Amino acid sequence: WYQRRVREAVVSTQSTRVNSVQKLSRLRRVVKDGISMAHADQLIAKKDSYLFFVSGLPNSGKSSFINAFKKEYDTSPNKLKVGPNPGVTRNISNKVKILTHPVVYIFDTPGVNLPHPESTEAAMKLAVIGAIPHKFPGHVETVDYLLYWLNRKGLYKYTGQCGLAAPSNNVYEVLAYFARARGMLEEDGAPRMLNAAESFLRAFNKGELGKIMLEDL
Repeated sequence: WYQRRVREAVVSTQSTRVNSVQKLSRLRRVVKDGISMAHADQLIAKKDSYLFFVSGLPNSGKSSFINAFKKEYDTSPNKLKVGPNPGVTRNISNKVKILTHPVVYIFDTPGVNLPHPESTEAAMKLAVIGAIPHKFPGHVETVDYLLYWLNRKGLYKYTGQCGLAAPSNNVYEVLAYFARARGMLEEDGAPRMLNAAESFLRAFNKGELGKIMLEDL
């Protein structure tokens, strides 16, 4: 039951029909329920306040997640640093308050959970989101997998970013169009494919190709 609640709360954060206040409220409810269940099972003792660590794969959005809560309780301009590549968070952060009843604080952590993909497809998904460096499978190869995944799911927003008239399964064609659309050309007019591949992956992770989750929750 609790795992289902967590999945529902996470999925709701991806919905454009749910505003940010509602999203944070649902996630807070999940935290409260988790504490209540731990009390009921005598896993933890009741306390005046609770401390949590946000831990996960590198570049999976931990700092962005905490910053969303930080806006509500902390008026200081200081935010946790975020970036498109893994390794931005290098130390455990100061605690950030996310709940008042009960009082709950969370810490950000570096991406200490190193990925151990169980399959080639799992590894490619991790490469797409930057949890492992794109250079290991290869930038073009990573885009090739992403293109396959988008086309399989019928998500064709990338065609507009590339200036394509129709979806394509040819990664070199897609990157060539994308390079021309972004002005990534050599002096002789040839597309800079590596730059285009890097930019295509950044566009995906920024949500420019749609608000997409690679996992089916």
